[in-house]
Amino acid sequence: MVLFAVLLLFLASFFISTAILRSMGGGSERANTPSEESAAAGGRDTGSVNSERTRTDVDVTISSARWEGQKVVVKGTWKGGEVSSVHCDLWEGSVSGAPTRWWDRSVGTQMGWSGRTFTQEFVSDRGGEDWEPLDPLASYDVRCWAGFSGGVMTGASAQVEGKPTG
Repeated sequence: MVLFAVLLLFLASFFISTAILRSMGGGSERANTPSEESAAAGGRDTGSVNSERTRTDVDVTISSARWEGQKVVVKGTWKGGEVSSVHCDLWEGSVSGAPTRWWDRSVGTQMGWSGRTFTQEFVSDRGGEDWEPLDPLASYDVRCWAGFSGGVMTGASAQVEGKPTG
């Protein structure tokens, strides 16, 4: 429920900023929808979302996502532009599946500003209100979003390597 509220807030702010940029920009530029980007990329998911003013010089990349005991550690980088934040989510199955309710959402992404790196650790929220146990047979994916100045957003996803131990 909390994740749904966070995602809803994120999407609302994205659409509001897109509408403001569209009204300021005159509307001569056009953003690709995810399906148009997928078609242009030969049908593969590029994992990026473009705002009204598309910038191809910004990117977020997940360099590793793996289980380390009972936690998932995600490491990545960004390039170009002024990044304001990176946010990652843990999904059971795939990013088209369901977000897990297993991890503690108060543990935020650690930003390495000088090296343009980020690290997100997903740790158990055992005892939390919405906590659900992990399915030891399931696979897990992560999805990370980076917000850049000017309202540009981009994202990447990766499968989590390994299985939880313990």
